[in-house]
Amino acid sequence: MPPIYLAFLIIHFVGLALGVGGNFAAIALRRAARGLEPAERATFSLRAMALAKNGSYGLLLSLVSGLGMFFIRGPANALAAGGPPFHAKLTLVVILCGLVGYSQALGKRVREAGGGPLLSRLPAVSNAIALVSVGIIVAAVIAFQ
Repeated sequence: MPPIYLAFLIIHFVGLALGVGGNFAAIALRRAARGLEPAERATFSLRAMALAKNGSYGLLLSLVSGLGMFFIRGPANALAAGGPPFHAKLTLVVILCGLVGYSQALGKRVREAGGGPLLSRLPAVSNAIALVSVGIIVAAVIAFQ
């Protein structure tokens, strides 16, 4: 394996840790905030939204390093080696990008409004991101075992 490929692989796993770890941390913080009064919970949730940046940076690192690995291996070789699970992974990555984009847009509107009713949509989006992220990991493990 060329050293650049290994560097991309390391960056890929760092991105994975940032993205998935940030999302699961947000879910844990949301659970911790359940016992707070509604006004206090909204304030806490607005501050905890800073974790979304970890998810965005993680996704960016994973995308850039994933593309690097894809082109180092050669598109035909990578697609053939991974087979249908790799295609499923790529499909889930596209879905994840859409969910993260929606989450960012929604988060911006929530911050601008200082909370409000839109804040209640974020947990469902966060849960969907977690589910899709785990699906990506499962598909990647199956594709490249």
